[in-house]
Amino acid sequence: MAEQCTMNKEFREDIFKDIERTGEQIKEQMAEFQEVMRKKIDAQVNIAKFEAAYAFNVPKKQREKTMREVKEVRKEMWSEALKKSNGDTKLAYSFYKKACTFP
Repeated sequence: MAEQCTMNKEFREDIFKDIERTGEQIKEQMAEFQEVMRKKIDAQVNIAKFEAAYAFNVPKKQREKTMREVKEVRKEMWSEALKKSNGDTKLAYSFYKKACTFP
């Protein structure tokens, strides 16, 4: 390779172009990753705000009733996911997770 570098100018230029292209691809991937992480952090902050507002503004008895209802709904959703997956818990979890995701 050292001989090619000293003898072939095009080869050297191609190496540097490849390095630049790789660098640009990494920059694009990092920008995409940063955007995904920003959205996840924003979602976590919003969840925390909601939970705090809910705890401050909803009476304890109502929160307890809601928790019981949520547990029941989750049990039903898990049962449906298990039926849909014919007992395969890994597949059921993917169905359950998708069903629990907010639009």
